[in-house]
Amino acid sequence: MGRLNDEEASDKYGTNVIPLGMSREQLCDGSVRVMQTCYKADAYFRRLDAQFIEGNFKFTLHQLPYWGNHRWAWLKRCFFNYIKFAVIASRVLRLQANETLASRYSQQLLRVTRARWREPHILFIYALKVATHYHYAAITRALSEAEGERGTMPNAGVPFRA
Repeated sequence: MGRLNDEEASDKYGTNVIPLGMSREQLCDGSVRVMQTCYKADAYFRRLDAQFIEGNFKFTLHQLPYWGNHRWAWLKRCFFNYIKFAVIASRVLRLQANETLASRYSQQLLRVTRARWREPHILFIYALKVATHYHYAAITRALSEAEGERGTMPNAGVPFRA
């Protein structure tokens, strides 16, 4: 009870909760540091590659006996997963204005393609994960720029309100 910010403080700190054991500024600063650490390209893709490339991640759905009896459905599904991978990968690379990130995304997509080319569902999911990094990198950048200002939290860090 009594631990919720008003709307103005929510906009400033990016949360409607008044934390216990720390100031709102410490919570905000800590959140920004966590985002910066987690979504650095090296850290993010190290985790992703550990799961999808080195860990040889498998989807249970694609191991089901059903697919052995429905080869045409399997081929159709594979074909469309290759198409979805190509569309997402091309959009992510085309829309990325930061040349360093665009190069990194290209390297990552090439790496997963070489490692898992026979598994279009893995390629598709990996491309979605690259697109997710694009989104989180933008949020982290906005948070980092606002951190020094100590003004209002940028829209990227403000929770959704109906």
